Amino acid sequence: MLAHRLESEMAVRQYEPAVTENILVIGSGPAGMRFVDELLRRRSTARVHLFSNEPFQPYNRVLLSSLLSGDRTPEQIELPFPDLSDYPNFTYSTATICDIDTGGQTVGDSLGRRFAYDKLVIATGARAHVPSIDGVQRQGVYTFRNMKDAHALYSRVARARHLVIVGGGVLGLEAARGLSRLSTRVTVIQQGERLMNRQLDDPAAALLMQKVRALGIEVITNSGVREVLGNGRVTAIRTRDGQVLACDTVLLCAGIRPNMELARSARLKVATGILVNDSLQTSDPHVYAIGECCEHRGKTYGLVSPGLEQAAVAAEAVAGGNACYQGSTTVSRLKVIGEDVVSIGDVNDLPQRPAQREITFRHRRQQKYRKLVLHKGRLIGAVGFGPWAEFRRIEESYKSGRRIWPWQWLMFWVLGRLWLLQGAGDVSRWPLSSIICQCNQITLQDLKKAQADGCSSVDALGEATRAGTVCGSCRPMLSQILGTRLERARAWPFLLAGSFMAVVAALIMMFLPAAQVSESVQAVGWFERIWNDKDWKQVSGFSLLGLVLIGLLMSLRKRLGWTWMGAFFGWRLLHVALGTVSAGLLMLHTGFHLGENLNRLLMTSFLVVLVFGGLAGGVAGLAHKLAPAQAAGIQKGWNYLHILVAWPLPVLLIAHIITVYYF
Repeated sequence: MLAHRLESEMAVRQYEPAVTENILVIGSGPAGMRFVDELLRRRSTARVHLFSNEPFQPYNRVLLSSLLSGDRTPEQIELPFPDLSDYPNFTYSTATICDIDTGGQTVGDSLGRRFAYDKLVIATGARAHVPSIDGVQRQGVYTFRNMKDAHALYSRVARARHLVIVGGGVLGLEAARGLSRLSTRVTVIQQGERLMNRQLDDPAAALLMQKVRALGIEVITNSGVREVLGNGRVTAIRTRDGQVLACDTVLLCAGIRPNMELARSARLKVATGILVNDSLQTSDPHVYAIGECCEHRGKTYGLVSPGLEQAAVAAEAVAGGNACYQGSTTVSRLKVIGEDVVSIGDVNDLPQRPAQREITFRHRRQQKYRKLVLHKGRLIGAVGFGPWAEFRRIEESYKSGRRIWPWQWLMFWVLGRLWLLQGAGDVSRWPLSSIICQCNQITLQDLKKAQADGCSSVDALGEATRAGTVCGSCRPMLSQILGTRLERARAWPFLLAGSFMAVVAALIMMFLPAAQVSESVQAVGWFERIWNDKDWKQVSGFSLLGLVLIGLLMSLRKRLGWTWMGAFFGWRLLHVALGTVSAGLLMLHTGFHLGENLNRLLMTSFLVVLVFGGLAGGVAGLAHKLAPAQAAGIQKGWNYLHILVAWPLPVLLIAHIITVYYF
């Protein structure tokens, strides 16, 4: 995780040196570009030379599948260069670095040029793993790792009839989804027994399988490709169980291998990746390595977020700081074939340990699945398929080692939640050190500073801080920080009118004088015939009781997530309407008499419930006219009061019925 971040501009400026060093960066992927950005923020006059071996502007590799499917254009996935007006010593070159001379502190490129460095950063990333399969060199076999691969694959698939994808991981599934839209038959072959076998357990993978097949994508698991058949060009593949599957295109998505040939030829220490210490230094103190090509404490990471964290730490170290990289938490928060898939910690192949528990929740109709793995009451893993609003809080509990209490286990098993009252809350009031953008490790303090500097839109915040530019899941929180107003509630005029009528009716009951009994039978009006007649009093009373019970049941719809009751906005309107009708029935039942003792307590409770509920409904109806934080705070306060005063109501009603019929 990112061990150190700058707290202010003064802290940034303290790294400005008297003499500027030459800093070379090999690799223009997300990690390399993030390093350049972080370093220039700390040392704006640094001489930074960035090398790329691709003839494209730097781009976000994570979004290549979106480019392939047509969801994004090439311009939308580009990574911006530093502004030369602010950083005049930044240089960019399209050239392949061929060798590193650590003794002379120079590098040589494919054009025969040599460049001297004081500090060198290797961010060469990884390449697609090509399995040892007979015939894999045939024409029609592709990998999917860079922009060149995407262009070649797109051109090929336009005339392909049947595409076989080798690998059922995230990249393979996203490629399958994008390519299946091009009227091409797609088959995914997964060597493991389930899709995304590293991130998901069996139930989550089974749900994912259903979604994949519903898109028309064929899936074969527990198999692999033994041979690619054809005479020069692909005509079929043979699986490990001997099945021959006719196809004309094969896409290899079977993992990655770190690019460490440069480091090896320079005699830097390597293992699975380029070995680095906690400052991201290699065995040569003048050379650093970050991203997918490096190995830290025996681990390599194939995700974007750890590489970005490493880039920030390396930038701090190169700038003269004392940053210390402690490793990254492996968190997968992905959008796979349009579905939310999350995973953190240990969820598969768990050893049998005392005091270890697995708690699962499943909503079959909505196809939601969640699992928590606890050891000694603390969270050590979680996996989920489908929307999971609490996952950021789950992630925080995992990282902080917070205890999960037995009553929370029960609630999770029944409701799929650990906390009864959920919601993001007012993000702008979170601690300044809170990380809002996990992919880029952007804190609330970074975002507020950018806002104070004039960023007034989500896109402007993204350009200034990179927040929301990788996976986009934090963009709603960016809107909340900026104070973007909430969307109008559906049918908000009716919601507002019903709430107003309920409050007015309750106030009339409180302050209007009680109706008096007529002195003569002949003078009895219709109103008195209802509130003062025993038969009609029972009709109005039991009708009121029924409405109260329905209203109490409906109030649980949101708290307990009972989506079987239908759309929330409709039930909210009906809930408000029931409150208004109940106020009218209460008038007919009591004749504006508040009663004495227990009856007075019941009436007071009923009227206060109506007032607080009406005020909460009114704020919900006007939320689009208020700032998000203001609307959320006011509505939450009235809702809490509404719920609080509603709890005694059932008990008082039961006591009232007993006293009327049995005493």
